[in-house]
Amino acid sequence: MDEETFYEESRKYLREILGEADLELASDTELLDSGLLDSLSTLEFFFFIEEVRGAPIDPEEASPESISTLRNAYKLVQSA
Repeated sequence: MDEETFYEESRKYLREILGEADLELASDTELLDSGLLDSLSTLEFFFFIEEVRGAPIDPEEASPESISTLRNAYKLVQSA
């Protein structure tokens, strides 16, 4: 999946799980520090990333920093 497609699919997914259809997310929006993602939605986003990358995430890769922004999450997808 290319980067822009990942951003669009991630935005769509996050809007759905957060129940905020009008949520604006840039690729560098802080997802965790802003409080946008709580513990449950963080886990759900990790599962989404595993699905996109087609492989499980190594626990050593699964740090809060790895999904702090959509840009960082895309790097995690590409590391598969």
